[in-house]
This record gives sequence, structure tokens and C-alpha cells, in this order.
Amino acid sequence: MWRRCFFAWLTGFGQHERNQRETVTRHLLLGAFEVNALNISSQGLWARPDHDSTEYKHLSRWTRLAQMLDRGGFDFLFLADTYGYPLLSGEVPAVAIEQAVDLPKNDPLLLIPALAAVTERLSFAVTSSTTYEEPFANARRFATLDHLTGGRVAWNVVTSSSVAATQLFGRDGLIAHDQRYEIASEYMDLSYKLLEGSWEDDAVKADKVGRVYADPDKVHVVEHEGKYFKCKGVFCCEPSPQRTPVIFQAGASKAGRGFAARHAEVVFLQGSDTESLRNQVTSIRQAAEEHGRDPRDIKTVVGLSAIAADSRAEAEAQLEDYLSYAHQQAARVYYAMMTGVDLAKLEADGAMSELRTELGQTQLERYAKKSAADAYADFSKRGLREFIMLGTGGEIAEQLAELVEETDVDGINFAPFANPGSYENFIDRVVPELRDLELLPTEPSGPKTFREGLFGQAHAKKTHPAAQYRVGK
Repeated sequence: MWRRCFFAWLTGFGQHERNQRETVTRHLLLGAFEVNALNISSQGLWARPDHDSTEYKHLSRWTRLAQMLDRGGFDFLFLADTYGYPLLSGEVPAVAIEQAVDLPKNDPLLLIPALAAVTERLSFAVTSSTTYEEPFANARRFATLDHLTGGRVAWNVVTSSSVAATQLFGRDGLIAHDQRYEIASEYMDLSYKLLEGSWEDDAVKADKVGRVYADPDKVHVVEHEGKYFKCKGVFCCEPSPQRTPVIFQAGASKAGRGFAARHAEVVFLQGSDTESLRNQVTSIRQAAEEHGRDPRDIKTVVGLSAIAADSRAEAEAQLEDYLSYAHQQAARVYYAMMTGVDLAKLEADGAMSELRTELGQTQLERYAKKSAADAYADFSKRGLREFIMLGTGGEIAEQLAELVEETDVDGINFAPFANPGSYENFIDRVVPELRDLELLPTEPSGPKTFREGLFGQAHAKKTHPAAQYRVGK
């Protein structure tokens, strides 16, 4: 059995020499990766007879899932989203509609109040775009969600790279990649001003006898006039449990990593091997330190799938069954939607490292060391999945322990193959083994805000940029 603890560097991060190594117990963060659509991570699985993805538009499907995750020890439900859909040569390819490639797709944010009402401790990370949502309206939505969930909400910040979305919103064209992050940085500063800088913590009196709900002297006007945004007024929402929601981010480009180092509290990573994942984690922690933050003030989670069975051979057979539903043409248009690259039109032996795009860069970087043919074959089968763990529940738990020790990653964002099936399999077979290894608490903790569960406090830390805008400190 894997030893009951793993090593973590606690002091002097970034130094070449350390005088001591301490043994600590760190609990693994468990997230569930979902979309309010039919396909998750890879294309084609919606067609499995036992898959309930076609029920995505029914609330009961989501409440059942949230309750299972809540009872099963998961920390958060991550709801990915994009406004776009695939285009090839400017047109929606028929296969995108036939195979439900990000089309149709519903708004995930509207699920959260209902899911929070039927759970006690599960938190919710939901995607919202700095390119298409107005800062004030977005801040108001998240403040409202923070109130309704008791502080169990996070904002997955994306800049959006979909050509289809530019057309849907009537924009003239796609904004250049690095400029999107420049816009996003100002967007975040304005969001912090609204969420942190208008109402003091003790502004609300709720004094019915004295007939004073809030003290006017403790409510302040926010003023902002920048390169991209302009805003003046009092924020409409009183302080919520967290004020600023927990900030998630997943950009892998240089601009994305810089943005994460300043703003993110949880970074969603991808990686196909321990070396690449370890390098990403190290890079994020070093960048955080360069921005005056504690390297441990950014949690890292990696996308991962797992199949547990009575033997590895059975798990491998189950994987082959899942992969048999892969749809190559659906995967082709999905990749093109994210990157602007049509894998089917590239020279088979062409180097992926030579490609450039103003769309999303994560999936290009993933295949930087592969040929176009290898990238096409791999993505057609696996989609967004990189780490796939197979074996008995105990073997997978040990693989996870080893992954954490070798890479210093803080947790996983679990992408299911089948629903129902994958979550139940992980909860029943793997979670008990993780508890035996002390990678998970014996019992899930009681209700608390998302940030308290991550960092032990409800409000953003003093070194986070949100804190500099807080009034009445």
C-alpha cells in the first residue's frame, strides 16, 4: 500500500537548495467536470444506450448528480461553457448538428441555485466570459449566486476564442489572443472594485426598530474609466459571504499563465505525463511568487478520467468499449472549433509545433511534439482526455498518490466516460482507497464557503488583487 503521506515543500519555494523536507498530509481536491450539453471531453459517447446525456435539459438529472457528488466526497462541480460551436469554411458542418458537438447547449449558470438547494457542501465553478459579458452584470450575477449558495461558488474566467461567438454577438471579428487577456485584466480590476469596493463589511444594519437597513456612510460609489471599460455608481448587491467568488482559470499560453499568476486561485491544467504536469505546476507557482503571492495560494487541478474494475484487464476492456463510440469527424470539427486548425487538411507528417493561432492555444501546445497525423488519431479517440487511469480501486488510488507526489498537483477535475456509471464507479471503488491513504478526509467536512475549504478564509487573501480594492479594511 502506498505510504499514508506524501512530501511537499513547505518553505523557500523557488530556492535551489532546501535544508529540510517535511512530511505533511494534504487532501486531494476532487472536482467533477461537466457541460450543460451532450458530450463531455470527447465526441460520440452521447450515443451509448446507457448514457443519460440526452437528459441534460431536465433539472432532475442535475440534482441527482449534484447530490451524488455531495455525498461521495467531491469538493466541487466544474461547469465548462462556451458560446460558440464548430465552423468549417465559415459554415456549421452537418456533423456538428448530427453528433451534438457543443450544439445544442444550455446555460450552466442557471443550474446552480437549484443544485445548491439540494446539497450541503458541494461547491460550483461556472464559466463566464470577459469578452461577451458586461462587468457590472456579471459581478451582480456572481454576488447573487454567492448569496444563494452560502458562498459555494467560483468563477471560471475565460476570454473566449470562438469565431461563431463573434458572429452571434455581432462583433466585427475575433479579438487577438493576447489582447483578449489585456481586456480580461482590466475586466477583473473593475469586477473587484464592484465586489469589494462599494459596500463595507458592516454597512448592512438591518435595524427594523431604527428603520435603517444600511448605513449610507459605509456604501461608496465605484468609479472606473479605463482603456476598455467605464463604470460609475454604487454596486447593487450587499456583501456576499465571499464577496469575490473563487477565481478559476485554465489558459495554457504565456498570456494565460501570466493572468493566472495574478488572478487565479485555482488553475485547471491538462497533461499527458508527469513531467509536463510537474513543469506546469512549478511554472504556475513560480509566477505566483513573482506577483507577490504565496505559491500555495494557487491550487492546481488536472483533468483526469479513471476506470476501476476487479482487474486492470477488465478496466482496459471497459475503456476500449468507451473509445469505440469515438466519432472522428465530430472530433475533427471540435478541434477546429477550439483552435481554428482543421487536422484533416494538414500534411500527415507536418509538425504541430509550427502552427499558430489566435484561437485557443492549449490544444496546440498539447500536441507540439507530435505530427499532425498522430494528433488527429489521438484527439479523435481521446478528445480532451489526457490522463486516463485504469486498474482496481486500490491501484488507481496509488496512481493518484504517485501523481501528486511527483507533480505537486493539488487535485483532479474528473471527466466521466459514462453518466450514470463513471462517478458511481469512482466513488464506490476509489474514494474509500483514497481515504485509507489519507488523501481524502475520512468524512467530508461540513458546510463552508468554497474559499474556506481551499484556504481557510472566506475572503480573498491580502496578496490577491481583489483585496486592494476592499473598503473599510
